[in-house]
Amino acid sequence: MLTRIFCTFLCLNFLAYPAWPAQAEKKDRIERLLEELSNAPGPSGFEGPVREIVIREFRSAGVAVSTDGLGSVIGVLPGSSDGPRIMLAAHMDEVGAIVRYTTQEGFVKFQTLGGWFDQALINQRWKILTNKGPVSGVSGLISVHVAVPSDMTRVFPHDEIFLDVGARSKMEAERLGIRPGDPVVPWSSFTMLADGRYTGKAMDDRVGCVMMLEVLRRLKEEGIKTPNTIYFVGTVQEEVGLIGAHTAVQVVKPDLGISLEAGIAADHPGGKPEGAQERLGGGPVLYLADAAMLANLKFKDFVQRVAEENRMPLQTEVLSGGAEDSAELQKFGTGKPAVNFAVATRYLHTHNSVIDRADLDRAVDLLVKILPHLDAKAVDGISRF
Repeated sequence: MLTRIFCTFLCLNFLAYPAWPAQAEKKDRIERLLEELSNAPGPSGFEGPVREIVIREFRSAGVAVSTDGLGSVIGVLPGSSDGPRIMLAAHMDEVGAIVRYTTQEGFVKFQTLGGWFDQALINQRWKILTNKGPVSGVSGLISVHVAVPSDMTRVFPHDEIFLDVGARSKMEAERLGIRPGDPVVPWSSFTMLADGRYTGKAMDDRVGCVMMLEVLRRLKEEGIKTPNTIYFVGTVQEEVGLIGAHTAVQVVKPDLGISLEAGIAADHPGGKPEGAQERLGGGPVLYLADAAMLANLKFKDFVQRVAEENRMPLQTEVLSGGAEDSAELQKFGTGKPAVNFAVATRYLHTHNSVIDRADLDRAVDLLVKILPHLDAKAVDGISRF
């Protein structure tokens, strides 16, 4: 009898208790798109799955689609025939790795693609993308039980780290399809956190891809006519040297450019304003400087003025490191005005970054306000010295 009463009590309380947020809240279209893009594998030079999603979304929006010789994707939204050419660039690639060789014991050695902290590579799950399909693996390390005292505090360099795919020999690993040159991508699923925040891999720069695609959708669905032709470009190989942007600008020939990026939030323990100034929840971020470029001052003032006139939050960032596609947009031809526009992101270049959905929404809102104002007169004024 007591057991029956206890069970009834538990059941009634369970039914009265609200569902977990991920179950209670139906995912909207933006969240579903970000989840799909975050989970898609796309290390530098191997962006195919991400490119397929971007092309699908371009075609769904009804714009002309093309690619350049490296695989960057270009969607064109025509405007005034005598208007300026505006390029919005978001890179499709993420940091990852590439197989170097397999040991006789069946362990896989790799070389990183893009900038990783060595300590971020250890004890993580990965997918090796072979011609026979993806192979799961974990990055192994010696056990703490047999480590010498000096091992307890040192950072193990990436050339000492290996992937364990479960193979018992080199021959068995090869039967799985693993070959030198195969791409390796982090394996980490997109997840909703508390208070409208998301975590997942490759937020750098799948959040920029969502910005780009959502701006296109808004302009089309709301019937906003712009006095310019806008080129929406998903670039490749940004993480290994801004390579895709370098070739894509030769196709687009922009008069003005905006790169859409994941910013670098430092609002966490250990973060300092001397490193980065942006924070989650503070609105989109306008980069004033990084290691590769200085923002065009007139364009910077233009963006800030539009934000102020529409009472929209806008953060600024000055970095001493990092480089974005905007550096290549800026150097096209004899030089073009360009800025980097971002969504603040914690823990870049790891298996699990974090963003605030409100920042993404506000970034899209501000871009939708900015683009209709970039007519020939405005771009000419921004470009003059």
